[in-house]
Amino acid sequence: MPEEITFYSKREIICPVCNTPFKREDLLTGRGRLNAGELTNELRRMYISTQKYGDINPLIYPITVCPNCYYASEKEDFTKISSKTAERLADLRSVRAQYVMKIFGYVPDFFEKRDLVAGIASYIFAISSYSVFEKKKFSPTVKCGVASLRAAWLFGDLFRESQNTVYQELSEVFYRKAADFYTIALQNQYNGKEGLDYANWLGPDTDYNFGYDGFLYICGILRYKNTVYIEDPYEKIRVYEEVKRTLSKVFGMGRRAKDKPQILLDLARDVYDKIGEEVGELKSSLEGGGGAVDSETETEEIFTEENQS
Repeated sequence: MPEEITFYSKREIICPVCNTPFKREDLLTGRGRLNAGELTNELRRMYISTQKYGDINPLIYPITVCPNCYYASEKEDFTKISSKTAERLADLRSVRAQYVMKIFGYVPDFFEKRDLVAGIASYIFAISSYSVFEKKKFSPTVKCGVASLRAAWLFGDLFRESQNTVYQELSEVFYRKAADFYTIALQNQYNGKEGLDYANWLGPDTDYNFGYDGFLYICGILRYKNTVYIEDPYEKIRVYEEVKRTLSKVFGMGRRAKDKPQILLDLARDVYDKIGEEVGELKSSLEGGGGAVDSETETEEIFTEENQS
């Protein structure tokens, strides 16, 4: 009989939305359960299967979910919502359930141990729940971004496990959602609408918090990866230049920062250089067309305005 990889909290949690008592499932991490592998260029930590414990996916467990009304959030936020927010979340219970029903045909039982589907559902519930959180008290937009990115990762895992191409398509959908949320979070920070002060764990994974620099990097790389959906070469160049500007803030235009992880600096520089090459190729192909050469100047003005606001 394999050893347990999770445990349940001793104390019951009372859902602030529907008053249902339940116990939270958490991951046990000792005794060699987690065998860390490579770090991807999306800052996801991969784990190597062990003979004793098999495959363990830590991303399944971070979100606290009420098994009755499907209210979900990071565990630090779960009981801190106002009565007004709780009322809105109660009204949207069926909406949260429908999101997951449309994808899987059922809603996982969160009284039972979680599997990969339950892990994905937990992030979908969290994205829905955070949509009604107070922006200046919880920094919900970036939390939706992190949840969307992790959902994209897990959908990718489910595709590799099942070979069902629907899950590959859904992974791409959540990558685009993550890019949108990260971009909005960055814009909201610049214009003062919503800071990142209440996002204590920017991750984006669970093993290491890359903080604000990691947030900027993920914002940049997600926008860069989503440029495959931009057909207009002039618009693509404009977005490329914005992404370069975002990434340059991570490594300081080539100046190494001793307090920043070297892996993050290296990854940001690699993506920055690759974008530079692609911008050069695009501009060369558009020579004589006009407009593209001015895109970098236009982007300079955009970021100058944002930093001054």
